[in-house]
Amino acid sequence: MLKNVGLLSVMVFLFPGVAFAQENRFDVSLGATAVFSKKSTGNGTELVPTNSGAFLATARMRFTNRSSLALNFARTKNSQIYDTTPFTYRVPVTISEFSGAYVFSFMQSEKLEPFVFGGAAGLSFYANSSYADTSSLILLGETRQTQPALLYGAGADYWVWHRVAVRLQYRGLLYKAPDFKGPNFFTGARGHLGEPGVGVVLKF
Repeated sequence: MLKNVGLLSVMVFLFPGVAFAQENRFDVSLGATAVFSKKSTGNGTELVPTNSGAFLATARMRFTNRSSLALNFARTKNSQIYDTTPFTYRVPVTISEFSGAYVFSFMQSEKLEPFVFGGAAGLSFYANSSYADTSSLILLGETRQTQPALLYGAGADYWVWHRVAVRLQYRGLLYKAPDFKGPNFFTGARGHLGEPGVGVVLKF
C-alpha cells in the first residue's frame, strides 16, 4: 500500500511536466539573421570579413518542460579580406553552419518563453576564387575549409497564435579564422560571428 501511494505521488508530481513536454515536444523555425564579423589580426595579416545576412533553420526537440536539444543549419555569403601589406586580397566565400546546442528555457509564461543555449558547430568556408586588390588575378582554386566553433546565445519565443510563435534571439559563434592555405593568409587568431535575428516558429 505504501509503495502504491509513493508511486502515485511520483506520477502526480511528474504528470504536468510530461504533459507539457508531449504537447510541445518539437518545434521548427525559419528565420533570418544579420551577421557581424569580428576583425582578426596576427602574423602580420589583418582579416576583415564583410558583414552580411543569413538564412537560419532550426529543429528543436524538448525532453522536459525546460530542457531541449536544437539542431541548426545556416548559410551566408561574405568576403574575407586579408590585408597583407602591400597587398589586399578579397576572398568571396559561402559559409555554411551545422550546429547542435542544449537549450534551457526559464521564467515561462502563457505568452513568453525566454531561453539560453550553448553548443558546438562546424563552419564550412567555401571559396572558388580570390582577387588581389580589385584586379581579376585568380589566386585560389576551388577550396573548402571547415573550422570547429563554439555556439552560444539567448532569446525568447513569443506566442502569437495557438502553436505559432515569433522568435527573437542573439547567436554568437567563436572559431579560428580561416586561411585557405593561401599566401600570407594565416593569422592564428580567433574570429567571431555575432548574429541578431528573428524567425517564425511552429510548435508541435
